[in-house]
Amino acid sequence: MTFPAPTAATDDDASTDEVSRAVNGAISKLPTRCREIFVMSREGNMTYAEIANALGISIKTVETQMGRALKSLRASLAKYR
Repeated sequence: MTFPAPTAATDDDASTDEVSRAVNGAISKLPTRCREIFVMSREGNMTYAEIANALGISIKTVETQMGRALKSLRASLAKYR
């Protein structure tokens, strides 16, 4: 009879899944425009200038919205630091 070897990966996988769900939940709670800009930047790999051009807004607006998004995400995910 053989038994599976215990691994730390199981705990790591559970932790990773929990953090991933928390991140996705925190992103989904951002205001619509803020979330849109954040996703374009982080998942779309777009520069602030590209986002501003695509949305017809100023780069300063993109900067402000990204700052708000990051501040909100830091607060929402503080327990995972």
